[in-house]
Amino acid sequence: MIGGAITRALLERGGRVRAFVRRREGPAAQLEALGAQIVLGDVTDSASTAAAVDGCSEVYHCAALVDPFHWNLDDFDRVNVGGTRNVLYAARASVVRRFLQVSSIAALGAEPGAHADEFTTPHGRWRPGYGRSKFKSEELVRVAAGDMYAVSVNPAVVFGSGDRYFVQLIRAFMHGRLPAIAFARRPMPLVYVDDVARGSLLAMEHGESGERYVLAQPTVTVGEFFVELAGVLDRRPPRLILPDWLAIAGAAAWALVSLARRRRPPVSGYRALRIGPPDYDGGRATRELGLQYTAFNDALSATVATLTTGD
Repeated sequence: MIGGAITRALLERGGRVRAFVRRREGPAAQLEALGAQIVLGDVTDSASTAAAVDGCSEVYHCAALVDPFHWNLDDFDRVNVGGTRNVLYAARASVVRRFLQVSSIAALGAEPGAHADEFTTPHGRWRPGYGRSKFKSEELVRVAAGDMYAVSVNPAVVFGSGDRYFVQLIRAFMHGRLPAIAFARRPMPLVYVDDVARGSLLAMEHGESGERYVLAQPTVTVGEFFVELAGVLDRRPPRLILPDWLAIAGAAAWALVSLARRRRPPVSGYRALRIGPPDYDGGRATRELGLQYTAFNDALSATVATLTTGD
């Protein structure tokens, strides 16, 4: 999703782009039709990674295991940390001058309910999984910044064309399958995919080597999100708002079912559920890189338009 958006943004600038993908069909075929060179391989394979990076002057490292349902937590380190290590090694061995890693707000390790930005330090001990793997990947990038230009961007929850997870919520509301919502006053850390692409290009050009840049829209609550979505679709927002305790109980039951099926629940941790996610501040990207975020209503309208046209 993010890699595709960055590729399209670079192609629109007239750049020559090589896309390193695991399969040629689907999104990769669309990028190839736009003019990208497609190279097959996997970041966990050092040989194919080296071949993909060879001859490139800039590298945008977007590949990662993100799946919130993924059961084997060791795979996050294998793919995300090991993959970043392979890409950085290949970049150093080639003629790459500038390197950018797409990290995540999860790498901040922020305390639930707290204000979080680029200078937030991890709260408590890391547990195995996605957040820890992205934090460790960023450490590799910071070390590499001693030898080459290397930065990280930390997007919030990304929505827009190509999203596989968040748009399920939008589709459910579009088709009348979401009569009630919970956590109406809780902040949602979101960012539009096109803003992530533009922010990544700006960080590559104007960022400070060794630094990170959080990419996050101004905060909206769950309730505000559905009011905006209802306005875009010209419908009424959900009238039934469940009490938080009921939603937490439902999440606990879902977790038990997931464990029985050897699948991880998408949301875990009682404290995070009770207090809510951190409030992520994406202002540094505006102040230092010049990124202007798309108005939330406009971004949501564009996302809905891609869903209704089947993009």
